[in-house]
Amino acid sequence: MAGWDKPPYVISNQNSGYEIELIRQVLASANHNISMLYVPYGRTFETMKQENAEIGLTLNTNSGVPKEILSAPYVTYQNVAISLKKSNITLKQVSDLRNFSVIAFQSASKVLGEEFAKAVNSNLLYIELPEQKRQVEMLLLGSVDVVVMDVNIFNYFSQVIKGENQMDNVSVYSFFPPTHYSAAIYNSALKTEFDVAMARFKLSESYRQLRNKYDIIYPIGFSTFGRDDYKR
Repeated sequence: MAGWDKPPYVISNQNSGYEIELIRQVLASANHNISMLYVPYGRTFETMKQENAEIGLTLNTNSGVPKEILSAPYVTYQNVAISLKKSNITLKQVSDLRNFSVIAFQSASKVLGEEFAKAVNSNLLYIELPEQKRQVEMLLLGSVDVVVMDVNIFNYFSQVIKGENQMDNVSVYSFFPPTHYSAAIYNSALKTEFDVAMARFKLSESYRQLRNKYDIIYPIGFSTFGRDDYKR
């Protein structure tokens, strides 16, 4: 069970995405097949309990899930601030965002920390939108100075909009800590099996190919980015 669309992680209308294919391949390596059920954002764990689903994806203790039923983290989301290089914007710290027009995902001011909240709450040019493709469009059109969102979601939608990779044209500021997600699995034996299979899969060539297929990247410093290759 997973939340609705979060490309490239979850693409529900295609029953695919990086995260879905990762789970499918990992469980297949342990001789399990999956049947996915997609639910509204934030409802995964509650619906998992109602539907007696065996596995719920993209969850952590902040989702209200008891720690004892969570797998080891298997995927990491990384929120960043992104500006167009041609705009000649330099951000040295989160508080600098108060000086620019900023668009972010819904509830960003509540989940990205006190420093971010202070910066944007005093910024009359700050807005939040639920549709993340629109956020990317507004940055690429120059309608806003900065977008705040997960770096891989930006990378995906910017390629959809422009038809080619845009990461060389933007500055990426990794101000925010990464968010690690696990799977909720009530069956302790299945949870152990999942963790072992995931750890083994992440050492494989198939894992590297999957990351390349979805062009998964991560920021390695202010105003830069890089590809997160698996570690042998």
